[in-house]
Amino acid sequence: MIRSRTLKFIAMAFWAPLCLSAQNKSLEPAISSLPAEMKVAMTGKSWKQGCPVSLDDLALVRVTYLGLDGLAHEGKLVVNKQIAEDVVSVFGDLYKARFPIRKIGFWDDYGAGVYAEQNITVGFYCEKADDAPTEWSSHAYGMAIDINPFLNPFLDLQHKWWPLAAASNVPRDRTPGKVSTDSAVFAIFTRHGWAWGGFDAGVPDYMHFTKVTVGDGARMDRPYIVTGLKYVPNGATERAQPK
Repeated sequence: MIRSRTLKFIAMAFWAPLCLSAQNKSLEPAISSLPAEMKVAMTGKSWKQGCPVSLDDLALVRVTYLGLDGLAHEGKLVVNKQIAEDVVSVFGDLYKARFPIRKIGFWDDYGAGVYAEQNITVGFYCEKADDAPTEWSSHAYGMAIDINPFLNPFLDLQHKWWPLAAASNVPRDRTPGKVSTDSAVFAIFTRHGWAWGGFDAGVPDYMHFTKVTVGDGARMDRPYIVTGLKYVPNGATERAQPK
């Protein structure tokens, strides 16, 4: 029991977000390997044996984001180390564009049934894809990020909006923090080569961005490309790709 509480305290020290509201200035972004204490805390929760990437394949990324309160905050994401620098660039651009984010956090602190309801932006978690339950989600590779999930819900294969309480947020309008094709967040992610889950007319996933890797032998190669503000299918629809 003492050891468990100690680990929880240490994990909180690494994971707790920092509010920068006093000066409303951004901190320098940072990329690091996962601390040993984080690896212990993640094991059995967001990461488990059999996941398609190891804990050593992941990186801890610290970014500054604009909160829905209009103030600057520090957030930390776990992503694949191959895209860590790209994530820093994306969130740097989001901050400059003043795109608001409710909160950036870790899937481990909430779990699948809670993070979306609380509108927490998350990166890595090792689960099977909702739309392809025999395949790993792109989150399981650390190659995806869910942005403001309560404001940007997902239509699952049972034709229910998830999280359930977010159904009223389905319309793609100019509500701060929503993603649409004319939003700054869409323009920024696609400019950096990420695909948006909202293009799928069958099971749109408005919260979901996946990093596209093509031609480098990566296991997350996708048969489509993103150029600027255009989605270009190439032999397969987005629906065929696990979320």
